[in-house]
Amino acid sequence: MDQNFNLHTHTYRCQHAEGDIDDYCKFANKLGLQSLGFSDHTPLPDNRWPNVRMKLSELEDYCKKIDEAKEKYPNMRIYKGMECEYDQSYCSFYKEELLGKYELDYLIGSVHWFPYNSKWVNAWRSEAKPKYLLAYSQYIIKIMEAEIFKFIAHPDVFAAFYLEEDKNSLACAKDILSAAEALQIPLEINGYGFMKKEVKTGNGFRKMYPWHPFWQLASEYKIKAIVNSDAHKPTDVYGCIDDALKLAETYNLDVIDDPNLLWRNS
Repeated sequence: MDQNFNLHTHTYRCQHAEGDIDDYCKFANKLGLQSLGFSDHTPLPDNRWPNVRMKLSELEDYCKKIDEAKEKYPNMRIYKGMECEYDQSYCSFYKEELLGKYELDYLIGSVHWFPYNSKWVNAWRSEAKPKYLLAYSQYIIKIMEAEIFKFIAHPDVFAAFYLEEDKNSLACAKDILSAAEALQIPLEINGYGFMKKEVKTGNGFRKMYPWHPFWQLASEYKIKAIVNSDAHKPTDVYGCIDDALKLAETYNLDVIDDPNLLWRNS
């Protein structure tokens, strides 16, 4: 085991994962992880996209179970977080409710939908249009600029809908990496992507993400990468982290090796 933490973990509450807090803690404890962060998909005050996130009524129990786990597993540092979609209208909820009232340790910025022409576009199922790439990069930069997220999850997920490596996809990558460098926000190499099905491109089959050209470009920027499993079942609490670390090593990326570094300048 080359890394002793994972900060991207889901529970059954998001409706597309398995297991609860204690189930993940047991596996993490057996593996010898020193830190485990829970980051289920946040409920949203307007109940948008309700089929892939917890209900607002489940939030209190989620936080309670994590607080109980902190006491039950004193040998592990357990963090309480959320993976968040972004909209300016959500910021007060994130700050006042999640970080304030419920005392979450961190929020992850994440894109599963992005706005285009006043509509929300699915980042996994869109048509491969260059104009969507620009909308995606502009949106993810807004997330970084909000300054409430500790890192950005799977920033290269645009490669799931735009399958080719060309001037458009590389420009999208460069825009995201330039912003991450300027704003000094870490970008995640996502282990769950290694478990996803392959997609057919003009150059053959590849994983939807992590997208190697993105991370190869990343080596040219002064950014930090963070590796997580994005676990959706307890047995994957360390899932494919080693694969993600190998990718980071291939491109000589600066990887965060201590999660406490994320809090040092808070």
